[in-house]
Amino acid sequence: MPREASNLERALGRLLTAIQCEEMRAVDTPEWGRTHATLQRAEVLYWAAKKSMLGHLLGEQSPRAYLGVEWLARHPRVLPAIQDLESQMQDFARQA
Repeated sequence: MPREASNLERALGRLLTAIQCEEMRAVDTPEWGRTHATLQRAEVLYWAAKKSMLGHLLGEQSPRAYLGVEWLARHPRVLPAIQDLESQMQDFARQA
């Protein structure tokens, strides 16, 4: 039986969706490459969480720093998903 996704994994899924929306907006623009690279980093975060390795991957780095503070500043529609992820990470850390 498949295990249920954690709140952290669901938050990462919402982040991936938000970045994918930005990627679709960036198609055929110079910003597409940077957006796609950010999406790939978010996918790495997701799979690290699935393997319970998110803390190891990030180390002392925040998710914002890992994804790119400059990119996030140019894409404010993604900020609610980042805030949700950060909240879920705090909850996860308190439970550990």
